[in-house]
Amino acid sequence: MSTSAARERMVELARAEGFALAGFAPADEMGEPRAAALAAHKAGHLAGMAWMAPDWLARATSPGTFLPGAHTVMILALPCHAPDPIAPRSPVLSPQSSTPGPSRGRVARYARGRDYHRVFEKKLRRIARAMRDELGAAARATVDYGPLLERPPAALAGLGWAGKSTMLLLPGFGPWVMLGAIATDLEVAPGAPLRKSCGTCQRCLVACPTGALSPGGHVLDARLCISYHTIENRGPIPRELRPRFGDWIFGCDECLDSCPVGAGRFESHPDFAAARFDDAFPPLSELLALDEAGFAERFGGRAIMRAKRDGLLRNACVALGNVGTGADLAALIAALEDPSPLVRGHAGWALGQLGNREGRAAEARAALEARLAMEDDPFVRGELAEALASFSRSQP
Repeated sequence: MSTSAARERMVELARAEGFALAGFAPADEMGEPRAAALAAHKAGHLAGMAWMAPDWLARATSPGTFLPGAHTVMILALPCHAPDPIAPRSPVLSPQSSTPGPSRGRVARYARGRDYHRVFEKKLRRIARAMRDELGAAARATVDYGPLLERPPAALAGLGWAGKSTMLLLPGFGPWVMLGAIATDLEVAPGAPLRKSCGTCQRCLVACPTGALSPGGHVLDARLCISYHTIENRGPIPRELRPRFGDWIFGCDECLDSCPVGAGRFESHPDFAAARFDDAFPPLSELLALDEAGFAERFGGRAIMRAKRDGLLRNACVALGNVGTGADLAALIAALEDPSPLVRGHAGWALGQLGNREGRAAEARAALEARLAMEDDPFVRGELAEALASFSRSQP
C-alpha cells in the first residue's frame, strides 16, 4: 500500500471510531518541549507529580523511545464541550448561585461522564490493531498516562496551537478536546503547523482564580492549580489557596471557559457528557456521607475515581467552606468523625469558614472543641485549632 493510501486508511479508521479530528506529525525528538518540561521540573512547577521525573520527561518527548523505529505520530481528538445539564426543579436556591437545590460542587466538563481513558483506550487499540493487521505496521497507542506527550506533536500536525493557558487550542473547538496518540513506523506525510497564536489576549490569565498561569502565559505552576490539587494532590490543600477554589471539587474549567476560541460551539462525545445534573453539580453534603464502597459504586468508571474517596471528600469540605449554608453544618460536623485525617482536617477548616459566614459560630465552635479534645492526629489538631482561632479573629 502506498504512503498516501496508508494515510487515507488511517483517517478512515479514526472516523469510524468517531474521532472528530486526526493529524500526523513526524516522530522526531521534541527538543523544545523537553527543555520546557525539564525547566518546569527544576522550578518545582510539577508539584507532587513524582512520576514526571527527568527520565520520564525525556522518554515522553522521544517517540522513538516510546516505539522503536517510529516515523509518525498520529494524534486524535474527541470534543468534550458538553453544555451544562438542566437543573431539576426545586423551590430552594443556593445563595451562592442560581443553581436550584442544595449546596453543590462543580466537576470539570471532561469528567462528568465516563472516564476518558477508557473511552480512548478501546478506540485507539482498535485502530492500532487494524494498522498492524491491514498495513503491516508497528503501532503503539496511548492516552495521557503513557510516556508520550500529545500536545507538541498535535501542534506540529496542524491541529491547533499552544495557548497561553498551556492548552492546545483547535480552530472551532478551542481547548475543549481530549487527545490520544498512536506512534507508528509508517512514514506518513505530516500536516503543517498553524500560523496562529493567542496574540494579546489574556483572558485565561485573568480568569485563573489562583494565579497558576505565569504573567506571560505558557507556563503553569501546578502548585497553584485547582485541577492539580483536586485530582493529583494526595495531601492537604494549602490553606491559603482554599478560599479561591470556590465550588470546584474535581478539576477546573476557568481558563477553558474564558477562552474565546471555540466558545460558541458546544460539542462533545456523548460518553463525556453528564447523564444527570448531579453528575455535573453533586450535592456536597451527600458526598461527605460516602464510605469507600459508596464512593466506588457512585463513581466507578468515571475519572473522578482518580481523586480517591478521601481526596474527593476533602475537596467537598473545601467547597462547603466556600459556598455552603447553614443547612450543611450538620454534614461537616459529622465529617469531623471521618476515619480519614485528611477529611477531618478539612472539615474543621470548613466549619470555621461556614460558622463565621452563616452566623453559626457557637455551634461550629462547640463541635470543633469537642473533636479537638479527643483528636490525636497532628495535622487535624492544627486545622481544628486554626478554625477555632478564626472565630476570635472574626469578632469586632
